[in-house]
Amino acid sequence: MNVHELDRPRGTRRHLALAVAVLGALAVWTVVHLAPWLEPRAATLHPAPEAEIAPKIAFPTRSAPLRAPVERAPEVAEDGLPIMPADPSAPMPAGPVHPHPTTPAHLRIYRENNLLGALNGALDVKDASGMRRLLAQYREEYPEDPHELQAGYAIIADCLDHPGNASTAAASHYYDTELASTLRRYVRRHCLE
Repeated sequence: MNVHELDRPRGTRRHLALAVAVLGALAVWTVVHLAPWLEPRAATLHPAPEAEIAPKIAFPTRSAPLRAPVERAPEVAEDGLPIMPADPSAPMPAGPVHPHPTTPAHLRIYRENNLLGALNGALDVKDASGMRRLLAQYREEYPEDPHELQAGYAIIADCLDHPGNASTAAASHYYDTELASTLRRYVRRHCLE
């Protein structure tokens, strides 16, 4: 029998004792340092009286406007609550308010969103002629097109109608230059893949 074989069980015992000591120390540290966070809070054990449970409503306040607004009496709805002014620089009425009324600017945005939804629907079914018809209407009603969506839809319609080198080159240029466009993925999907 070899001398080293006799030492092996004793060495294993030492390692095991050391591991148990380290785990015990870790358990004690965990209990000492983490126990305060694990204790239930007094508020959850003893509910507050009914008077303290009543909801506290905090209404948003506005910082002082940059320019002096024209003082107007707030419009009031039938139920007596004021209506929030449409102008963001107008003073905010105190207390709860009804939302401001729909303005012509809102209606224009809704109409644009509906046209974009119709264009996306035509795109989903790969209806290039429907896209071109809706695109003509979109160009007429919204000529400003700050996000270059009209060009993107036109390129996709060209790729659907006339696939080839010319439409792929136009799609590649749009994809490489209009990095913030929401149509990039559709240009890639319908023209470049």
